[in-house]
Amino acid sequence: MCPVTDLNALEKNVPILSVEHLKKNFGEHEVLRDITFDVPQGDVVSIIGSSGSGKSTLLRCINFLEAPTDGRILFRGKNAETEWTRAQYHSKVGMVFQSFNLFNNMSVLKNCMIGQMTVLKRSKEESQKKAEQLLATVGMSSFIGASPAQLSGGQRQRVAIARALCMDPEVLLFDEP
Repeated sequence: MCPVTDLNALEKNVPILSVEHLKKNFGEHEVLRDITFDVPQGDVVSIIGSSGSGKSTLLRCINFLEAPTDGRILFRGKNAETEWTRAQYHSKVGMVFQSFNLFNNMSVLKNCMIGQMTVLKRSKEESQKKAEQLLATVGMSSFIGASPAQLSGGQRQRVAIARALCMDPEVLLFDEP
């Protein structure tokens, strides 16, 4: 008899994110050299290093905002570059940027809705409801009509966190939280 395989148990043993032999060069300057690690589901990992050591570059490579020079990134055991479309991958792996990258020509609310509507194809109503819920969670409900330029740095960071969470990511990368 062939034993029944518990697929859920197998998935639990596969790291949600794996980085294998990642390298990144800018010309002759090697920024990342043979970086390898796994992130099990539910773990929180912190990358600590001195200024200029490649922390932001690593996160940007994981999120494919920079093309790695060599190596692989696996999401749920599948090659993130070849087995997921970029939109699929970005809908699963979110990022809160060091400079927040909010759209200054949009309100706080619209900043939290635009990705949902364009990437996840959510309706305007569903996107607004989700954005309002998450802005309330981070204490920014009273600022939904404000532009990012009207906010303090801490307030912009909370909006950026809400915006990332609106995408229902399975992995969330923070650059200098």
